[in-house]
Order: sequence, then C-alpha cells, then structure tokens
Amino acid sequence: MRALFLIALSVSVVEGASVSQAQLGSSASEETCALTKTDTSFPSTTRQVFLRFVVERLRAGDGVDVEWVDPGGAVHASTPFDQLPAEPSLCLLTQLPVGGFAAAAKVGRWTVRVRWAGRELAVRHFDLTGVPGGGAGVQITQVVAREGGPGKNELAMEGTGFNDESLVHIAQYTNSGGWRYIHHLSPRTVTPGRLTVVVDALPPAEYVVFVKNASGLSAPARLIIATAGYRLPFPPHEQWMISQPPYGGYSHWGRTMHAYDMAPRGGGCVVAMRPGVVMARDMGYGQTPRLRIFGNYVSIRHDDGEYSHYAHLKTGTFRVKTGDRVEAGQALATAGNSGYSFGTHVHVQVTREAAIASQSIPFKIEDAPPVRGMVQSTNYSQFGNCSGPRPAGPAGFLSTALAPAGVPAAVPPTWESSVPVASWWSELTTVPARTGSLEVKLGWDSAERDFDLHLVSPSGRHYGSYGDRTGYTSAATEEAFVIERPEAGTWRVSVQGMRGTGGPMPFRVYRNLAGATAGRGGVPNR
Repeated sequence: MRALFLIALSVSVVEGASVSQAQLGSSASEETCALTKTDTSFPSTTRQVFLRFVVERLRAGDGVDVEWVDPGGAVHASTPFDQLPAEPSLCLLTQLPVGGFAAAAKVGRWTVRVRWAGRELAVRHFDLTGVPGGGAGVQITQVVAREGGPGKNELAMEGTGFNDESLVHIAQYTNSGGWRYIHHLSPRTVTPGRLTVVVDALPPAEYVVFVKNASGLSAPARLIIATAGYRLPFPPHEQWMISQPPYGGYSHWGRTMHAYDMAPRGGGCVVAMRPGVVMARDMGYGQTPRLRIFGNYVSIRHDDGEYSHYAHLKTGTFRVKTGDRVEAGQALATAGNSGYSFGTHVHVQVTREAAIASQSIPFKIEDAPPVRGMVQSTNYSQFGNCSGPRPAGPAGFLSTALAPAGVPAAVPPTWESSVPVASWWSELTTVPARTGSLEVKLGWDSAERDFDLHLVSPSGRHYGSYGDRTGYTSAATEEAFVIERPEAGTWRVSVQGMRGTGGPMPFRVYRNLAGATAGRGGVPNR
C-alpha cells in the first residue's frame, strides 16, 4: 500500500504544464505567435528581445511566470501569465524592452526562464552586446523636450563628454519594428554636461537620441512625445488597476506599444476618455486564445483627428452605437474577456488613424501616472453608468461621403488610411456564417489619384481588377465589390496606390454585411 502511495505521489509531481519550442528573437509577428527573426546575440540598440514558447497541458486558471535575469544574476523583469484557459497547448510571446531602456546598460550573458508551480519549465540564454564605444567617452543620462518657438521643439540633454564637435542623431520608432533616422544636428548650446538642439516640432511618438563625437557614440536615450487630454476609462466610484502599461511583456509592442490594460477591482463600466463620435463593434466574441484579435471594441474619433480605442469588451453590454456622440466619462460598455485576452480588463490605446490596429501613439492620462497598480479616476459624467436604461444622447457622424448601398449616408467608414503610389494597405475582417452578401467600397476625393481594391477570401480566392471581377463596379473616385453568399471566415481587404502626385494619399473603405447580425470589422490584435 505504501509503495502504491509513493508511485501515485511521484506521478502527481511530474504531471502538469510543460514548455516546448522556446526560442529567442528580435522580431515577431503581431498577427501570429511567431518569431520573424531568431537569434541569441543582440546589440544594446535592439528595440526588444522576444521569447516565444508553447505551454502544454494547461488547466483552467493555471499560470506561468517568465523571468529575465541579468548578467549579475538579478531578476531584471518578470511577466506572470495568469488566468490562462484550459488548452492542450497554447503559444505565448513576451518581450524584454532593450534599446533606450535600463536593460541596454547591462551587457553580457542574460538568462530567461519560464516557471510553473515553482519549477523551471524552460531556460534559454542570450548575449547583449554594447554599442562600440557606447558610454565610454560620451553618455546621455536624460533628454527632455520643450517648446522651442513656433513649430519647434528644443531638446535638452544631460550627460557627460559633450563638446563643440558633438552631433545629435534622432531616430523615430516605426511600426515595422525598426528605427528611422530623421535628424542629425549640431548643438545650439553645449557644455561638457549639457547640450541643446532645436528641431521642427516632433509629433507624438517614441524616439531615441544618440550623441556622437571623437570620444565615441553614446548609448541610445529614449524620448517620448505624448499627446494629452485623456482621462481614465472608468467612473470615479469604481476601483481599477493598471495591469499592463506601455511596453508590457504580455502584448504591448509594435503597434500596441503605447497601450494600457486596466482591470476592474469593483464595477467594470468602461467610459470615454475624451468626447467624440463612436464606432461600435460588438461582434459577439468570447475569449479567443488562439486568435489574436481585439474582440468586441469601441473606437471614438475626437475633434482633433485622434482616435481612442477600447477593446476586449463584454458582448451584449454596449451602451452606445455607431454614430453616437459621447462626452468624456460617458458609459460605453462593460469590461470583458473577449478576443485574445486572459482575464477581465479593457485595453485602451490612441491612434491617428481610424483602424484600431493602427500604430498607437503615446498619450498622457491626466489623472494617473503611467505605472502598474491601483488608480483613481476623476472622469465623471452624469451618463457614466453601465446599468439601467440606455441614455439618449446627441448623435454625430464622421463622414457624409461615400457609403455602401443599403447603408445610410451618415454611417462612418469602417477604415480610413493613406498610402503612397505603389504601396499597399491591408486589414482583416470577419464574415460570419450564413451572411447574405459582403459589400466593400473604396472611395477617395480626387480624380487625379487612383487606387485598386482587392479582396482575398478565407480559401485564398482573389477578387480584384486583375483577379476575379465578380460583383465589381468602379467610377472616377470609387471602386466596390458585392460578393453574394461570401465564404465564412477571415477575409483580407487591401488597397494599392496606383496614381498620384507624390506623398501619402488618403482613402476610405466601407464594409457592410447583409443577412447577418454581427457588427462590422474584426481586425488582428496587436
């Protein structure tokens, strides 16, 4: 009997979650759980180091911890994946921010480990290498941006090793994951410990700054230019926690790098961070651990052309509809766990384009610091209540231009963007089963420009001007497809810039379903 007990005990110890396919890299796909560039050695200017791994035999409520251990043996950062769903296997991605962050100064051999129930399931090693000469003779300890006159920014750098030969290099982070150099400047003023430069006003984004002279090249210093005027997305009487700030280890990189995840500790009513006009997308989603989408969401266009987005909302709780104009603090829906989400929360981000999958920009939350932990809202509205009857409010619309047949002219476009000549724009959209027809219409404002509209079905069938032209129509400033009884699943909508006068060319895309109850849209989570 004792022997049987010992056998059973030994089995219970080894049973449980396991990890396979653990890999490191510097680039990852935002639509799939895949590394697009693998490596085990990275310069300290690398934007981030990714770990991809597959965890198997998960039980409901299981969690794993990822720990990044620096060359000195200290845990530099950790990411707990908790409230994971019961799945035979689940692919996870996590990151360590490097370029412009504290990790960049810790060159040497790093270790990353995945832990479950107190034991290690996977261990990998990688090397961070320094910039040649970085920090040896010139170093930036702080960079601050301020107004430098009409349409200008003054950048002030504190550090060591500055002199009259110093050159300042500024690069902007791009949604392709790399850096785009935009300025190299001589100082306006310089001392050994401080220098300033003046540049054209920088739009909200993430930047890095280097200083180079005969003493060497500094390590990168991160500079954030943030837009302002936003408040927390929940009412003052509720308790919420910031569970993932920008640059978080769960999912905030690439296009969602400047997003926040916020989880309710009491209540759960999501409200507008600023006033504007609503685009509502309640598509009936629950949790989709194998599909990286935003789930059900609301987007709001603000009067200055920025958009705020609120994702992973609970289906059936929406208190606004497309076209509604809302005030700051007005109830939108209840926080949920829809889409690629582990635990009830709301994902919020700000973009300069209408699509929720556009590149996020830094934004300042006026009533909270950008850190993890409990936060208190001051975002009050008399309509900030998710219970009771749905309030009647003023309505407004984004566009009165081109709209699909059967759709009121005041309905806003599903997507708005721009492309230069010979460049492509693409989005994914979900078509439910038993949809009667799918209509996609592309419109633009000038006959001097030209675009091509393309659709690709879930099975790979290509609809376009040089593909299947079923249901195709065109005019001087528009193209459209009407696909009867379309395939159910994920379609790709693409626009190619064909003719123009140089520079990005704006366009609008409308999508409409007939004979289906699901809302419009459905784009990959970033």
